[in-house]
Amino acid sequence: MSLTAQRAETRSEETTGAREARAAIVIAAALYTVGALLIATAPLLPHVSSPLGAAAVAAAALLTAGGLLIAFSRRLGGLGLACAADLWGVVLIALLCASTGGAVSPFGLIYFFALGHAAAFQPRGRLLLVGAAALVGFLAPLAYSHVSTVFGAVAAVGIVLALLTSVVIHVALERVREQRRRLEFLIGATANLDASLDPAETLRKIARTAVPEFAELCVIDLLDRRGSIGSTVAAAADPAVAAEVERLRDATPLQADGRHPVAQVLGSGVPVVLNDLTDGVALQRFAQSDEHQQFMRDAGLRSAAVFPMVARGRTHGAISFLHLGRSARYDADQLAVLEDLTGRAAMALDNARLYAERAHVARTLQRSLMPSALPLISGLELASCFRPMGAGNEVGGDFYDAFEDRETCWLVVGDVCGKGAEAAALTGFLRHTTVAHARKGMGPGAVLTEVNRAMLDQDFQGRFATAILAQLRFRSEGVVLTVASAGHPAALIARAGGHVQEYGGHGALLGIFPDAVIEESTTALQPGDALALYTDGLLEARAPERVLTVDQLIEQLERYSPRSAQDTANALLELVDFGRDVRDDVAVVVARVTPADAPAVA
Repeated sequence: MSLTAQRAETRSEETTGAREARAAIVIAAALYTVGALLIATAPLLPHVSSPLGAAAVAAAALLTAGGLLIAFSRRLGGLGLACAADLWGVVLIALLCASTGGAVSPFGLIYFFALGHAAAFQPRGRLLLVGAAALVGFLAPLAYSHVSTVFGAVAAVGIVLALLTSVVIHVALERVREQRRRLEFLIGATANLDASLDPAETLRKIARTAVPEFAELCVIDLLDRRGSIGSTVAAAADPAVAAEVERLRDATPLQADGRHPVAQVLGSGVPVVLNDLTDGVALQRFAQSDEHQQFMRDAGLRSAAVFPMVARGRTHGAISFLHLGRSARYDADQLAVLEDLTGRAAMALDNARLYAERAHVARTLQRSLMPSALPLISGLELASCFRPMGAGNEVGGDFYDAFEDRETCWLVVGDVCGKGAEAAALTGFLRHTTVAHARKGMGPGAVLTEVNRAMLDQDFQGRFATAILAQLRFRSEGVVLTVASAGHPAALIARAGGHVQEYGGHGALLGIFPDAVIEESTTALQPGDALALYTDGLLEARAPERVLTVDQLIEQLERYSPRSAQDTANALLELVDFGRDVRDDVAVVVARVTPADAPAVA
């Protein structure tokens, strides 16, 4: 269960349990206080046989109120404490009536306090217990004093009024509680369903949501792309039952044009409710095989409600809620909740599928913007790494490429402003335009200048980009490196002796200035030297909590002294915690010069 769903469930339990118990305790304390104030009027009434007894009851009521308030402030007790307070109140009221006239005591009306409080908060069994105690207390004067016929009439009327009042209060509040529980169930279920965007996990969550609150078994049958009933997911209070349902569905798939309730619902789009599945005729009619019929009989199938899963006008399948082993039927209120839950579940499944499709398209397009494999170039060892931001469901942003042209190797790394389809279009444009101009025999600075002009000639809606282009030319004395940067982080050169330096300028952004100045820097690389190009995502992956500096990258490479291109890339990537979501794409390309007779590595 996700953290969001756990929090929603915790809030629900606190609402229906602890908060209601605390309210019952504090209201009981208030009633005791009001009762003590009423008892204070006892000296003004006739037939008060024991003023001291009344005063003692008042004192006991105040002490009880104080104790309840202490329990409330310290979050002690629960509905059991509130029930004990009701019963103790009945005892005090009986003692008070005995001290103030018995059968003619006006304080007998205070019994309504205890009954009303119990009816409002206690379950039916405790309410009956408090009601029986109040009845005994109310009729107690019959045992110790002479009563008139008027008392009998008053007692009859009082008992009837108390019964009606208690029943009305209890039934009304229980219905409110039931509506609240169902609302909290739907809120918690929605939070649970929205916690995952993986279709398979979402299906499991949907199936588990209604068990055991509304069903002992929940079965989801999905439609495939051809409109046939395909995969099935089940959840049950007994996991063995769910596993058996899935096995039977796999062994004997449901037919979309069959008589099974799932097929009827998928064909008509109308829910089907079956409140009596105990007779053999119904089981035989809906069974897909003898084994299926025996399973339904052994599982104790009693009733079922089947709903179509429709979201955005598309039917994904059907969900069945089934009662097993008990004669429960689905009433109108439960069906309304299940229909609401089905709609939410269908939308959650549709969202998960749309997200999965979008992520698949993004990954496919992202792969098309990168080289499928690095080229094998004699005298060079190449390595690369690309880590998309977050789940990688948005394409665009960082890119890289490596290609060979006669006796020259080119490396390019760039970063496009923004994400999405527009950024992807610009990314593809930059990559292919750079390759095309590089093959014309231009230097890196001239290539990026032409790319900048080409960007300005196109309508990219104000988007800009950065790029760094490295040209490695093979000569007898070594490799000549020429680097040009257009607003991009400079390259890193790790010498074979362990020294690491930042190399190349930054230049002007691409797509902004028509007369952008992009300068070149040239140096020589010897066997064992490595060139590393990267995007600013490497520096800002954990921003704003942590932003790396170029000095930290240099220190990392000098500390590790990597012996291969891949080791160089890994050393840089170790500075980023990819276990958490990063805020930007990260791209790294490394070229390491090898001896002329060494095999090419990519």
